[in-house]
Amino acid sequence: MKKPRFIARQGRCPSGWLGHIVAHVMTSETALENERTIEHLDLGAHDDVLEIGFGHGRTLSLVARQVSHGRLAGIDTSPLMHRLATRRNRPLVAAGRLQLELGDSQWLPFDTASFDKIYAVHTLYFWRDLAKQLAEIQRVLRPGGRFVLAFRPAEDSEAVARFPDSVYRLLTTGQVVQAMADLGFVGITPMTQAMGARLISWIVAETTTPQSSLSKIPNPIPTFGEI
Repeated sequence: MKKPRFIARQGRCPSGWLGHIVAHVMTSETALENERTIEHLDLGAHDDVLEIGFGHGRTLSLVARQVSHGRLAGIDTSPLMHRLATRRNRPLVAAGRLQLELGDSQWLPFDTASFDKIYAVHTLYFWRDLAKQLAEIQRVLRPGGRFVLAFRPAEDSEAVARFPDSVYRLLTTGQVVQAMADLGFVGITPMTQAMGARLISWIVAETTTPQSSLSKIPNPIPTFGEI
């Protein structure tokens, strides 16, 4: 059965009292894939790290334990999640180690070649233009930087059955891999694992040289209209 549309929209941009519930559920429900994502990042103590769609902010607090001398940053579209993540990570924010931005990740408010590692978990579904989003990620990654993307792919029949396509855009692992390859990402490594009833895909990719990738954007995968 499909999720009601008003609940599905909370997954994209949590708000109000229902958003608080969503944040609480997400903290525990997605813990394993967030922790696995951290493993795939292969963090170093001096890495500068960005999370796209930080949500509840727990994952950034885990990253901070391994990145003792690097800079941490995150961006999210939800004012509620921004407040909750700031509260959860208050000591990191106060110490100037963590910068949390409110905004659309298709336009990242960071300089070119700012980060060694970037990751995004369960945000792919809400990107309006996959190619532009990946190009922006590539722009702010340093040469040799690593990007890790985690999501439920269209191969997951349970996800297809549950999530309304007016809110969630489910792509196959192959579609995402091809989009990364088209933009010049290298070392692209897809991995898919069943986690209970869910199928989760991780894609690890790296950059080679700094570049402005917007000129390399192919025709994007068709997107749904604004909600």
